[in-house]
Amino acid sequence: MDGVDGAPPTGMTFELATPEPRTVVVTVTGELDMSNVDELAAAVDPVAEDGLERLVVEAGGLRFADSSAIALLVRWSTRVDAVELRDPSPLLRRVITTMGLAQRLQLKP
Repeated sequence: MDGVDGAPPTGMTFELATPEPRTVVVTVTGELDMSNVDELAAAVDPVAEDGLERLVVEAGGLRFADSSAIALLVRWSTRVDAVELRDPSPLLRRVITTMGLAQRLQLKP
């Protein structure tokens, strides 16, 4: 449902793929925040606890991510050998870099 001001609804969608053994790619679009981060966590957490070596988060379609989204990425990085964040927005890249998390989250172009 559109907002009163005619703005499109906010929200988040995601897809999981396993292109290689022990690697999962999560493609996230929309807005990832405290209202929906648990939904994404519920889908990815069981996979991340199952000996996953590499988690790739495709963030090119992510328009917004709040601190709960960053906390989720950090939590995954403690469970998975390598977490790669691909195509984050300039703002998300700057926040992650400023927080000293760029190496841990392996920012890619």
